[in-house]
This record gives sequence, C-alpha cells and structure tokens, in this order.
Amino acid sequence: MGRPVRRRLHPEARRLEIVEAAERLLQAHGPRVRVEDVVREAGVAKGTFFLYFPTWDDLLDTVRQRLVAEFDAASPLPTEVDGPIDWMALLDLHAAAYIDFASARQGIGQALFHSDFAERRSQADNAVVRLSAVIRAGQEAEAFGPVDPEPTALLLFAALDEAARAVAGGRDREAIVAALRLLLRRTLAP
Repeated sequence: MGRPVRRRLHPEARRLEIVEAAERLLQAHGPRVRVEDVVREAGVAKGTFFLYFPTWDDLLDTVRQRLVAEFDAASPLPTEVDGPIDWMALLDLHAAAYIDFASARQGIGQALFHSDFAERRSQADNAVVRLSAVIRAGQEAEAFGPVDPEPTALLLFAALDEAARAVAGGRDREAIVAALRLLLRRTLAP
C-alpha cells in the first residue's frame, strides 16, 4: 500500500491546518502536546511544521493570539461611545464572558497561560494589562475608586481565572458569578 497523496494547499491554508490541529490537541490534552502530535494530527511532515513555525513557542504564540482575538471579537470593549458607560456593568459583563470563555477552554488555557511557555514568552496582550486599562478608564470617569490599577488588576484576574476553573470543574456558575460581582464592587467602589 502506497503513501497517501498529499493535497496541494496554499501556504496560508497549510499553516492554518497546523494551527487548527494544535488548537484541537491543546484543548483536549493541554500542555502535554508536542510537535510530533501536531504534525500527526495535521497530516504534515515535521519539516513542514518548522517551515511555518521555527519553534514550538512560535506556534503557541500564534494559537494564543487567535484565542485572544476570538475573545475580543465575542466581547469587545467599547472604543467609541455615544454616551456614558456604566463601568461596573461593563466589568460584570466581561467577567461573566471571561468565565464562560475560559471555562470552556481549560486545556488550551493551561497550555498557553499556565505553563512554561507562559513564563518564557511575554504576554503584553494579556488580560491583566487589559483589565488595568479598564480600571484606569473607569477611574478617569470617576466610576471606580482610588486603587492602584496594575496590582488590583493582577489580583482581580487571579479571581477571574480561578472562577473559570471552578466553573469548568462543575461548580455552580451563577453562584461563582454572583460572588465575583460582589468582589468587583467591593474592590472598585468609589
């Protein structure tokens, strides 16, 4: 029996096949996934993988960027607003959206945000940076109290992330979201 015939694909389509294979495997198996697993899943040679991604971390960076873009598309922050913003309600919506998004993607989240990779690669686009920007904007609008945005964002994100893990583990989502809303209000109240 001969080798399977390879389909000719445009380079971007082939690259996307590799990325999507990695996403499926990372979601299912978390940080245990390796290059060999991805090339097998994508049906490409190891050399093809390295043609598109010089290192494993380069692939993980690409997957992380896609995941962040997916969340941003589903839950965009306002950039231009016609009227006043209810900053606390905005934070409530984003917190619940994050919990739902992250709890459904625990495997891939572990690989991208809670592994050696996360320690090696900068996460300038990470949720803590974004959350501190929201806190600052809410403070400028006088909707939030005088907290230091960066450490406050770090601690609030830890609560968000743990909430997502708890929901993924079967805890009562509504109770978790309600407790998180209370925490946000007590922390950020003017």
